Amino acid sequence: MKLLLKVVEALVALAVLALVVFSIIGLGPQQHRPGLWLKGDPVASPVDWAFTDKYPTIMVETHPWYMIPHAVTIYCITYNGSLYLHSDFAPGLKFPEGKSWTAAIAHNPSIRLKIGNQVFDRKAVAVTDPAESAALYQATHKKYPDDKTPASNVYFFHVLPR
Repeated sequence: MKLLLKVVEALVALAVLALVVFSIIGLGPQQHRPGLWLKGDPVASPVDWAFTDKYPTIMVETHPWYMIPHAVTIYCITYNGSLYLHSDFAPGLKFPEGKSWTAAIAHNPSIRLKIGNQVFDRKAVAVTDPAESAALYQATHKKYPDDKTPASNVYFFHVLPR
């Protein structure tokens, strides 16, 4: 029993150490692999989001219920001067629970975006207006003409100041 307790203590200490190291160095997502904390140059001032049009993807860090950040690479679009996050869902997946990052935003709308080497602390709110979603879907096809995801499987989040 003492040996088991020592092993559990060692594993917990190792996990805490790993989380401390990852929080310092970041560990952002790669192309098809999620990551943890996003690091970069913080930007707090109001932003003209048009600069994001030159980025095919950006990174978003969410804050799930288990309190360890979850970061992924996603599409984004600008529309009427605002930034929107794009999420496509395979048929049968329910929004927002079908993906970890969208479920995390539904639980806690605080997000961190990394665009280039800049990071932005913001919040994200699901777009629920069908007319706005339709306009965003059209804007998506201007930026990503090869994206063939049907409109019924695409959802958007509006990025707002915290």
